[in-house]
Amino acid sequence: MNTNLKKYTAIINILFSILIIFLFIFQNLINLPFLNKSIICFFLIATIGISHGAYDSYKAQIFFYKNTKYTKLLFYLSYISLVLFVFYTWYLNPKISLIIFLIISSLHFGKEDLEIYITRIFKFRSIIFFLKGSLIILLPLYFSFNETNEIFSKLLFSKQSSLIANNLVNILLPINLLFQFLFYLYFFLKKKISFKDLFVIIFEIFLTIIIFKFFSTIVAFTLYFCFIHSMKNILIIASELNSNIYTGIKTFALRALPITIVTFLILFASLYFFSNIDILEDVLQKIIFIGLASLTLPHIILHYFLET
Repeated sequence: MNTNLKKYTAIINILFSILIIFLFIFQNLINLPFLNKSIICFFLIATIGISHGAYDSYKAQIFFYKNTKYTKLLFYLSYISLVLFVFYTWYLNPKISLIIFLIISSLHFGKEDLEIYITRIFKFRSIIFFLKGSLIILLPLYFSFNETNEIFSKLLFSKQSSLIANNLVNILLPINLLFQFLFYLYFFLKKKISFKDLFVIIFEIFLTIIIFKFFSTIVAFTLYFCFIHSMKNILIIASELNSNIYTGIKTFALRALPITIVTFLILFASLYFFSNIDILEDVLQKIIFIGLASLTLPHIILHYFLET
């Protein structure tokens, strides 16, 4: 099963590489306004991006079914309560909420990006997960410091705010990449991962660096979130549903589609409502990132209980 996952993940990486080349050429031929890019990113994240989280209702049945017959009711009440809790705490203290979200997201992204390859449990595993996931924060700050901080300012409801100094980012990113490389090399030498796994991990990091180098922060994040993170999760879920990956993907799509549609409609309604109050470009960024934060917390908590 894990071998098949790795094979299909490699195919996704190849297709993603082709997509990056196509988008790079398109970007240089046609200069889309930033607002148009933000709208496209919103629709991609609100459909493809959140689809793997839409399967959580079925995963919850695994955890709840022994304890109560009201599985779905308990799940939806818990999930919605956590989503509202994130919105409320973000309203009360956006800076603390953003910092916590970035830390949790780093661990989450790193774990789900690497767990196919690093399967053995050891005490330093969380460190390498965090290093891998934190690239999604460090890379946009390194390549597009002003643009990324502008997004942070909007999420903090502030005119101008900086979470980290530019000079510090220039130090942290090389250190991060160096430590990651040393970790992966150590795993390879200790035969915890194969040479092919080592190559794929390094290649994925290379692809991530490329998109944040050549695309704006919101476009690069969308590409990563939808076509590396979410696609990999969909493959994992599909492989659990059926040994035939294509049948598994069909089953996943049918089960995840209703919640995906409902979530999309809620996000779209929020976009419509708040666009009458604030600038559309700012509203898009707030809904994308604060919306993701509100969905990420219950998603991570559910996975934690499923794995313990």
